[in-house]
Amino acid sequence: MTLTEVRQLLAELDFRPSKVLGQNFLTDQNIRDIVIREADIRPDETVLEIGPGLGALTGELLKRARRLVLIEKDKRLCEFLRSRYPGIELIEGDAIEAVPTVEFPPQFKVVSNLPYSISTPILERLVEAPNKPRLMVLMVQREVAQRLAATPRHKDYGALTLFTLLHYHVTIAHIVSSRCFFPAPMVESAIIVLDRRDPRIKLNAGAPFHQIVREGFGQRRKMLRKLLADHPGIEAAYQLTGISPTARAEELSLEDWIRLANELQSNARVLGPTNQA
Repeated sequence: MTLTEVRQLLAELDFRPSKVLGQNFLTDQNIRDIVIREADIRPDETVLEIGPGLGALTGELLKRARRLVLIEKDKRLCEFLRSRYPGIELIEGDAIEAVPTVEFPPQFKVVSNLPYSISTPILERLVEAPNKPRLMVLMVQREVAQRLAATPRHKDYGALTLFTLLHYHVTIAHIVSSRCFFPAPMVESAIIVLDRRDPRIKLNAGAPFHQIVREGFGQRRKMLRKLLADHPGIEAAYQLTGISPTARAEELSLEDWIRLANELQSNARVLGPTNQA
């Protein structure tokens, strides 16, 4: 949809975009085409679109996917989408609550212009889901994209970065000007591509990866020696992995965190519940 088409449609619907719901409608077809190209949807694939809004991506997704599932919270937009695309599979509700309730086949994709207000919690749900998407092509706030793609020692590098990198390779495919939306948001957006892959070092089942990452970045300027001191066997884990206890969370790579978590799990088995007490 062009800017003129979006304005006309909103006028016809007597619809005022909600800031609370993060309703900024895409008006640049070139950006739409980049998203569709990066998604590379095959005719046998299932796709989830969160926050379709006025359907800027929806029509193209319907042409390509075997099954398209939409989740939209705004009741009036749901009515519009049903009238524009009869027979679509549309869930009316909060995506954060709805996503875990939908059954998807393995290897499904997510293609969405995510509302700013829910981008981080939605990403967390998708990245941590038992059935993870094979590929996600998302438009998010530029700051969120930078967090996901950050590298060690960068100010944007944090827990969300690591939880995502544990399962996905992250690429910022394109920076999107605020002028590509109506109404124009106050910040730039970015198209990010999250491609499913396993880390170079395997994380052992039950290893406390998420726990120690959260603790490490809870007070990111403090040394690991202070933040992880309560974990039995932590000093041995430092020695075996070669990680300095004086390091800070942002200095460790994904592989460092995996090695540290695996060693802590191994030490916990050796120490046993009696020795740990």
